[in-house]
This record gives sequence, structure tokens and C-alpha cells, in this order.
Amino acid sequence: MMNKNIIMINESSLKKQVALTGFLVLPLRIGERAFISHGQQSIATSSVQQILEVSNDGIVFETRNTIYSLVYTTMPIETEVMCA
Repeated sequence: MMNKNIIMINESSLKKQVALTGFLVLPLRIGERAFISHGQQSIATSSVQQILEVSNDGIVFETRNTIYSLVYTTMPIETEVMCA
């Protein structure tokens, strides 16, 4: 007999959500930790489970414990040219 009172819970909805501004130190790979540079800090996450959204401005990905929304910061490009 089927129990009609069973409610399906999406595991992702139970995870903590974190919004950061920074950049990925290494390419993001499923099954590996993400390394994020955020201000003067470096963050190592638990293993990446899924990449949810990718854009030119940032990325949203899910780890075992958290859903991260990372907005990329731009790195200043050294444009000085030394001439002899």
C-alpha cells in the first residue's frame, strides 16, 4: 500500500547558501574541492557535487554542505611596459 503522506524533500533546499565576491584559484571540478580567493582570504570548500550556473560574471555551484554563488572580481592587469 502506498503512503500518500510522504513528502519528497529536495536535499539542495536544506543546504546553507553563501554569496561571495572573489575568484576561483583553480578550475572547478566535480568531486574535488573548490578553492576561492575572497578578499584577503582563501577558502577551501568540501567536494563539488554539481555546477548549477555559469556566466561571465560568476558561477553557482553545490558542494556536499553548501550552495555557493560566486560573483567574480576583476584582477587588475599590469599594463606597464618597461622600455630600454
